[in-house]
Amino acid sequence: MRNLSFLFCLLAVNSVAQKTSNIKDTLLNAKIISGAYTFQIPAADMAKRFGNGSTIEGNFLFKVGNNWLIGASGGFLFSSNIREDTILDALKTISGNFISSNGIYSSIVLNERGYLIQAKLGKIIPVFDSNPNSGIMTTIGAGFIQHKIKIQEIGNDLPQFAGDYVKGYDRLTNGICFSQFLGIIHFDPKKLLNFYTGIEVTEGFTQNRRDWNFDQQLVDRTNRFDLLIGLKLAWFLPFYGHTYQEFYTH
Repeated sequence: MRNLSFLFCLLAVNSVAQKTSNIKDTLLNAKIISGAYTFQIPAADMAKRFGNGSTIEGNFLFKVGNNWLIGASGGFLFSSNIREDTILDALKTISGNFISSNGIYSSIVLNERGYLIQAKLGKIIPVFDSNPNSGIMTTIGAGFIQHKIKIQEIGNDLPQFAGDYVKGYDRLTNGICFSQFLGIIHFDPKKLLNFYTGIEVTEGFTQNRRDWNFDQQLVDRTNRFDLLIGLKLAWFLPFYGHTYQEFYTH
């Protein structure tokens, strides 16, 4: 009789464990590590400086009771599409070239470089009857954004941009930012094809942080409104924890 009781208890525990790991019908908490790519279209003041760009981003989120999300993200901004491309015109020859320290023509490449760091808060709203962990995903974020025009010399032989001189042209800009995301999220029962995708809007309230713009011959402390509208696609790896809802058969 004792052996039968022990066997019954073991089967019951195993049944609960299986239900806990079954994300098709069980609401689970989880730690989520994700990598994301966002294609971004700039607007407002950002569109005056840069064209379409991208962000590579890493996220760490906690999925807790009732499908709430809380965590943080960090992203790297980049683009080769520069619209504010006249900043070096005064240093060019009549033919539009730069003269190196060796007296020969040299080249410059302009790119966008930047980053953003944010705290995130969100919610998953189940819309698929077969999986309470998947559905509509919405998040808001708050943090810090920075961007500049990266001036890259081809040959590193232009004294005009040696040392701190390049800082007078690169338009280093930063400030606080906020974001809103709306999309869908899918937790794969096989734990492989986990993803979320949607539209994210980021607003930056920024200023130029350089002491002097050499090309404009002035200090620029104008308040900027930098807007990014992006299409995000992320793959994530979940680490499941406790069960918040279990289904038992009686």
